[in-house]
Amino acid sequence: MKKKELKLLENVNTVAISCRQWGDTGKGKFVDIFAEWADIIVRGTGGDNAGHTVVFNGQELVTHLVPSGILRKGKTNIIGNGTVVYPKALVEEIIKLEEKGIDCHNLKLAHNAKIILPTEILLDRLKEVSAGSGKIGSTGKGIGPTYTDFVGREGLIVNDLLNPTFFREKFKRHLKYKLAILKTYDSELIKTILDHEHLESGFYFDSENYLNFEAVCEKYLAYGEKLKSYICDTDSFVRSNLGERKILLEGAQGDMLSIDHGSYPFVTSSDCTVAGLAKGAGLRESDIDLSLGIIKGFYMTRVGAGPFPTELGGEQSDSWCNGGKINKAMEKALYHSTPKIDGGDEFLEGVVLRIAGNEYGATTGRPRRTGWLDLPLLRYTLGFNSPDLILTKLDVLNDCDVIKVCNHYKYTGENCVYAGQKILSGKYLETAVPQSEIMKFCKPIYVKFPGWKCDLKDCRDYGDLPEELKHILEFITKETKARPRIISVGADREETIFL
Repeated sequence: MKKKELKLLENVNTVAISCRQWGDTGKGKFVDIFAEWADIIVRGTGGDNAGHTVVFNGQELVTHLVPSGILRKGKTNIIGNGTVVYPKALVEEIIKLEEKGIDCHNLKLAHNAKIILPTEILLDRLKEVSAGSGKIGSTGKGIGPTYTDFVGREGLIVNDLLNPTFFREKFKRHLKYKLAILKTYDSELIKTILDHEHLESGFYFDSENYLNFEAVCEKYLAYGEKLKSYICDTDSFVRSNLGERKILLEGAQGDMLSIDHGSYPFVTSSDCTVAGLAKGAGLRESDIDLSLGIIKGFYMTRVGAGPFPTELGGEQSDSWCNGGKINKAMEKALYHSTPKIDGGDEFLEGVVLRIAGNEYGATTGRPRRTGWLDLPLLRYTLGFNSPDLILTKLDVLNDCDVIKVCNHYKYTGENCVYAGQKILSGKYLETAVPQSEIMKFCKPIYVKFPGWKCDLKDCRDYGDLPEELKHILEFITKETKARPRIISVGADREETIFL
């Protein structure tokens, strides 16, 4: 690593990288960069609903469960206790990595991570199909139901895959609970969902009991055989190396999707803040020496439903991105000659920003809703986090004449009470209120800045950056008390500035 990078890591043994927005901020790139320094890389929350994209030497690699540090030879990569694991997805990901020549020998899987079962994927998709306008934008991968079942003491853990008797007994009890719920849904819809390749293309379907007990046991125990060499007590392993070896914690999703701190109910089902990440890795938050939070500079995105105050195009963009009919190729074909990002039509600006930033889900391929940087949200997430920030994707805004930053909200809903305080219609808010019913009535008040109108890809030092960009950065620092530590000016490892 270079001199400035090493200075940032002086007297540091444990680093956490997480997101201060709604996810998709470029964590994969920085996990990959810091993995050069680290000995151990740990993924502590979420499941294969997350996707981290790493670009190196012009090649793009997307990981879903395996930590992005797997690209670095000789590093130990851990899927921690706080994750939920779909055995089929993990086995397939390992196979794909090995086909690319990436060694997974040093991968470890927590024995007490939660298993995603076919029932949980099925119920996730049934609930979303039946929700109508109440959809939250679930990926349909069973993440939420698995966390719910674990808390409700109806779930299974990875260790059960190694013990056929345990697995069969626990799954039999689990299935008994779920059959009563499944009987409330249309059997043809259940069959259609189970026919999907993600659910073994109908292998699990049973016309009488919906799910074939023996078929599930057969597949899952076979996956257990394939995964057994990776399964161990990762909590003890990580704790035994604390302070002795360099540890990197890899976050998934973002603070505003945290079940505890996010824009509930439009959130994921785990605590993806740094506190949840530490717990899911087998550590305490106080064990972390350096916590780096990522934001996009100077815009943000959101996948799925939920309030998004600075969204370009508002409800039109929300419907467009969440309608289930649009993907990257279609959008590029429709809008191959779109105006500039700041061209005047907000919906089209959002499309151009999405295309310029390649803002499509690494896991789902869904178009991400796009909008300008929201400082009230940043102030909120910094309230329970370190001020140290990484700013990514600044190069996406190279061609903008004008860049907007939301510095306040104007609340336009009816008078209400939040945390014992009255919020009156017309009130200006400096810090976001995470409650969705309030946030959806928060209208952004922008500060406008001139764009830098030049390419950033060759910038390697703060002094190389254009003055217009520095001015925006200084404004954000002053308004939020954040402490920018790293700036990304491109997707490649080398296109990075350490401050």
